[in-house]
Amino acid sequence: MIITLAGHVDHGKTSLVKALTGVDTDRLEEEKRRGLTIDLGFAYTNLDGQRVGFVDVPGHHRFVHNMVAGVAAHQLGLIVVAADDGVMPQTLEHVQILKLIGVERALFALTKIDRCEAERIEVVRADLVKLAQKHDFGNAQIIETSVVSGAGIDTLRDALGKAAREHPNIQTEGAFRLAIDRAFLIRGSGLVVTGTVHSGTVHLGDELRVAPAGHNVRVRSLHVQDAESDQAQPGDRCAVNITGIERKDVERGQWLVTPEVFAPARSAVVQLSVLDDFPRTVKHWLPVHAYHATGHAAGHVALLESPPLRASDSALVELEFETALHPKYGDRIVLRDHARERTIGGGPVIETAPARTGRRKPVRLRQLHDQLKSNPRDALAALLSSTDQGVDLEGFRLLRNLSQASMDELVATQDVARVERGGRNFAFAGQSWRAWQDHVVERIEAYHKTAAHSPGLTTEQLHKVADVPGTILPQLLEGLEAESRVQQSGGYYQAASFQARLPEAEERQLRQFEQVLAEGDQPPSLGDMAKRIGGNLRSLQSAARAFARSGRIVVVSDTRIFLPQQIRGYASIAEQLQADHPDGFSVRQFRDATGIGRNLAIEVLEYFDARGYTRRYDDKRRIVGAQSSLKIA
Repeated sequence: MIITLAGHVDHGKTSLVKALTGVDTDRLEEEKRRGLTIDLGFAYTNLDGQRVGFVDVPGHHRFVHNMVAGVAAHQLGLIVVAADDGVMPQTLEHVQILKLIGVERALFALTKIDRCEAERIEVVRADLVKLAQKHDFGNAQIIETSVVSGAGIDTLRDALGKAAREHPNIQTEGAFRLAIDRAFLIRGSGLVVTGTVHSGTVHLGDELRVAPAGHNVRVRSLHVQDAESDQAQPGDRCAVNITGIERKDVERGQWLVTPEVFAPARSAVVQLSVLDDFPRTVKHWLPVHAYHATGHAAGHVALLESPPLRASDSALVELEFETALHPKYGDRIVLRDHARERTIGGGPVIETAPARTGRRKPVRLRQLHDQLKSNPRDALAALLSSTDQGVDLEGFRLLRNLSQASMDELVATQDVARVERGGRNFAFAGQSWRAWQDHVVERIEAYHKTAAHSPGLTTEQLHKVADVPGTILPQLLEGLEAESRVQQSGGYYQAASFQARLPEAEERQLRQFEQVLAEGDQPPSLGDMAKRIGGNLRSLQSAARAFARSGRIVVVSDTRIFLPQQIRGYASIAEQLQADHPDGFSVRQFRDATGIGRNLAIEVLEYFDARGYTRRYDDKRRIVGAQSSLKIA
């Protein structure tokens, strides 16, 4: 168990730790010279058979940023108040910060009782009872102590030992994250970083990443609560000996994380609770200092759903950081004003992805409220039911600090359709997805009834007639094709069993086209075809374009048409040439392999280029797309 001390400057925090552990946590020369704690100090001891660590934090208001860096939600708060001074401004601010960060258990040490009469001690004790009740530490024990006489030290030691025995087991779910508060070199070992484990477990030999910088490192050795260990878990105070990075590249405020959850962020949506004694309003774009674990960034507050916030108000706000942090869902962020004189408030992180469009749009606010559900399964279910744009699975996984395996297990519990879009995987509610697919099929079938001669609807036409989210129509059609519910021919989508019925005269002419094209290995030009079947070139060009919509011929150029199977054959030959010549194949190689003339070979390859199937590199071509990009029947 880790114990974080809190309290006003010169109330005896460091002396109390020394009395309990024998360790002077003031390690800096300036701290010893000035007699006050400036930076974090650490000490360890055994209490009632339990290994316990102490984090001594500065009490002076100028060093509150260092105090915040020493607190984590899994810790026990030891709130130190001197009997002669009583509750002071930093006492109150430290208690507020403990609650903002999520500390739920605390003890009060009433120090320096040797300096006061019994009546004064009782007055301060009564004040502490009120303070504890106001901040939900109502059951916290208050222990009177003096490091001069030794009074109460054993009682405090016993109380802390009992708290350590009763300290709740912390769930190890989530990927590993450690907030770095110190980094130093040890002769013979190399670089060591220390901090508190916020989630997950780490083992010897693990590969980790320093966030938000992005350096990859490996774990050489571990110390937990100042003792050698082969693993560390949430709540542990941990020293990690790492390799793969230089000392100059590591600093307080960074994280050690499992690489697969690495996701620096320049913004975070927070459920902000304003302290009840903050004297000003929190207005839109208020400049602030944001404290996240051991890190800090200047930034601004963007109000999302409310007018300016006043003392005791709570609302969703979006924080925009000037430098990247590495927050995850549920992490606590504390805000102080621009001058760093007052703590404004704080709250848990709800989202870290910036708004795709307007940050205050109703659909986004609805999704943010869905994210308030702490259980990932409940949150995912709520998001699936409230959006028709899909849930970005990778974004959700990174926000919730889940491994890919855990995310896959989570998605498997939901009725979803998984779709790749823009290189990312999205999930849609399965019921909605199936309803959209049914609707698309209905619109295509309805069109066939009114236009039996037409080959079907293009994607652009379906955008106009189908009442489905436009961004996912291509994926809906792809799924329908895979299920054989629709088919695509020449860029037109039609019902699976549909066959366009041409007027009799047009059907006769199309059959003439097909017969002539099938006669030889090298189809004639439209000019030659006009001589064979009659008609002028312009009328045949017009007819060819109309027949191409049926998918029964393919127009390659103004003068060349082919049967679909001929184009597929040429594409297969191109694929074989690509396999034989990975750096690309030439027009000559394509001409020789197909047995057609050079000019015709060039026309076919330019047709392939135009449809994204091949790409020209100097005098060679490479296949860059799938045959489906040719959109032939």
